[in-house]
Amino acid sequence: MRVARFLAPGASTPSAGLIDENDNVAEIAGADGNVSTLLLLDDAGLKQIAATAMCTYKLSDVRLLAPVGNPGKILATAGNYHPHNTDSDVDVDVNIPKFFIKPFTALIGPDDVIPHHSKATIDNIEEIELGVVIGKPGKDISQADAFDHVFGYTQFMDVSCRGLPGGFFLGKSWHTFAPMGPALVTKDDEDIPDAQNLPMKLWVDDELRHDFSTADMDRRLPQLLEDLTKVTPNAVPADNCTSIGGQRRMLALDGR
Repeated sequence: MRVARFLAPGASTPSAGLIDENDNVAEIAGADGNVSTLLLLDDAGLKQIAATAMCTYKLSDVRLLAPVGNPGKILATAGNYHPHNTDSDVDVDVNIPKFFIKPFTALIGPDDVIPHHSKATIDNIEEIELGVVIGKPGKDISQADAFDHVFGYTQFMDVSCRGLPGGFFLGKSWHTFAPMGPALVTKDDEDIPDAQNLPMKLWVDDELRHDFSTADMDRRLPQLLEDLTKVTPNAVPADNCTSIGGQRRMLALDGR
């Protein structure tokens, strides 16, 4: 099952929906573009909600947005693949786990344009990542329980600008430097039989820039979630957030 945020034809505000195998998008009534209330459900529950939809669109008729509009945190790992990408990891000690955060204000949709930033002209780097979207809240999650907290996965591009004054964080944080989507794919979907063995390819202007697999990760997803949730829970209280329990979810990136 795929979960998406989108603009319906003629709409000015986002909607949340579920995409079926025939590329029909069932709009979730009352969600107002917020997918948080869906992230504690399994595929059976999502299908029940889709069956009650009053409005359905063809995927080709809607504009897809970033599937998570306002995550509480976007946490990422640098230099987490072997062999390491020497072009991308020039400023990373690949022998020590390095975590960083990207602001949600950098999020854009899968078809949006990354504009030229006048100051971001030095060594722009684009890196494809596996985005892991957390559903069930928790802290101090063990590796054995990690996948119980995962809702699903999405494509994510970590764009960064190297060489800027201000260091690592500022180079990762420019507006539009976090394209996401097109959709969230649930962890039980048959299209993802094994999240640790997914091909990952990235083209820029028809040039193949990345070609690797999540099987090449040094620190696997359960270890990353264990490490991250020792420090910060995977969902935090948030004001003005219309989701179950007032929780915003965490997006964790595998770290090319």
